[in-house]
Amino acid sequence: MRVRLDDEELSISEDIIEEGKEAVFEAVRKSAFSKNRVIVDIVVDGVSIQDEDAFFSLSGGLDINFASQPIKDLVRESIDEGKNYIPTLVRGLQGIATMIEEGNEAGAKGSFSQAIDGINWLVGVFAKSCALLGVTASGLASGNWESDSRELNQVLEDMISVMEGGRMMRMAYIIRERLIPSIEKFASYWSEIASQLDSPIQ
Repeated sequence: MRVRLDDEELSISEDIIEEGKEAVFEAVRKSAFSKNRVIVDIVVDGVSIQDEDAFFSLSGGLDINFASQPIKDLVRESIDEGKNYIPTLVRGLQGIATMIEEGNEAGAKGSFSQAIDGINWLVGVFAKSCALLGVTASGLASGNWESDSRELNQVLEDMISVMEGGRMMRMAYIIRERLIPSIEKFASYWSEIASQLDSPIQ
């Protein structure tokens, strides 16, 4: 088996290769991380496999090339995506509240499900960006992240409760008065971790 990182051949011991693809991936991941890079693609015999689990379950493979990207570049892309998504999410939530107020409850419920996915994505990307930069979210100066994230979770729980209870106008009120302000707080956190990009990665 030939193992490469960014087209440069790596010396991987037979013991690691015999352990399986998870062991190979971990060895290459550590090699990339030592250079402040993160794996973003895996090409096996000329076929791109971006999903790690798919790679782990793959049998065979004579030539494996791991493509990596500088951590800061990946985080910068993630931050840009997150910052650009916040106003889109806010507009979407405003639209859901309007649908409720206009009596389109079915449409509002469907859109709210998508909004939940978007919020979870936003929180997940933020957490991953902090981890890659070696930044502790609870230590950010923009606010109290732990308190704000608890507040956001509570708002979502309250919304689900009132929606299940059929109190849709109450749901519209919570969206406008509590959920949107909670989401808008994210902007300052994103700006702060963006400023960390020029600091050395720990």
